Amino acid sequence: MKHTTAVDHSSKQLLSMMVIAGVIFSGMTFFMLSEGFTTTLSENDFKTLCDTGLCFDPTTATFPTGVFIQQSQKFDSQMMNQNNESFSAFRAVKTSVIDFELTDSSAILYSVKDSFVREGLQTSNEGSNDVLRVMGTGPTNNRVLIGFDEIQLGTVLEEKSLDSAKLRIFVVDNDGRWKEGQSVIIHSLTENWQEGIGANAPFANFVGTQKGVTWDCSSEDSDCMNWDGGNFMATVTDSVVISNDISGKWIEFDVTNDIKAFLNGAPNYGWIIMKNDEDSSGRINIAARESTSNIPQLELIFT
Repeated sequence: MKHTTAVDHSSKQLLSMMVIAGVIFSGMTFFMLSEGFTTTLSENDFKTLCDTGLCFDPTTATFPTGVFIQQSQKFDSQMMNQNNESFSAFRAVKTSVIDFELTDSSAILYSVKDSFVREGLQTSNEGSNDVLRVMGTGPTNNRVLIGFDEIQLGTVLEEKSLDSAKLRIFVVDNDGRWKEGQSVIIHSLTENWQEGIGANAPFANFVGTQKGVTWDCSSEDSDCMNWDGGNFMATVTDSVVISNDISGKWIEFDVTNDIKAFLNGAPNYGWIIMKNDEDSSGRINIAARESTSNIPQLELIFT
């Protein structure tokens, strides 16, 4: 009986030593990885990564591994909070559709779907991101898609004559690389698309929750033929010049002709927003409908 107790005691001591050794090894490994990753790349190296659309700064972020992602607002805290719960937490909760605002001579509709697509991550969806990014850097271009509810459009314009229509979006921030100013253009989309529920790619790919528009495909149900960043009218609907001081401000596009075409029977798939010269640097983040404030809106003036 005493022999059995001694064996049990020895087993417990061995197990405790193994646990302690494991904790020490894990701590050393984490320290070495964190320190190595932090000091290997210089400030200029990080700037180069950001210039190409891939950016992750370990000096300001809390996520410890050396994974580079395209520039993402508030990624670190969101990622850590979600990871602490479970992978299922990556499934973002979609905001409800805000009712339109109607007066005797005007109406404001709010986007019912929006996302952006990445040429550098062609199979990743951003339908639940709280920002929409327009960016041009050659092979890592980002384009924004915004759509409004057809029923709401028909309701507010019933038996009215449309005078003007403007798509208004709020620029949250600007990377200051627009030089003397560059044009951002908007086209009417010619194919329907699915918003999806992915965010902060490429991590959304790990849990398979995106199921929406990507650079390669308009939706999970489409055949993905000829999408390649979006199917849209060749004619530019409107353009806006973006300079380095366009930040924390609204910008607007004249979409009157597109809305009139919809009223005359053309399909309404929304718009795609991109840089006119996508080979030049420059990025802006736009408030998405998930941000719950300053979300994209369609302003209609009528008689």
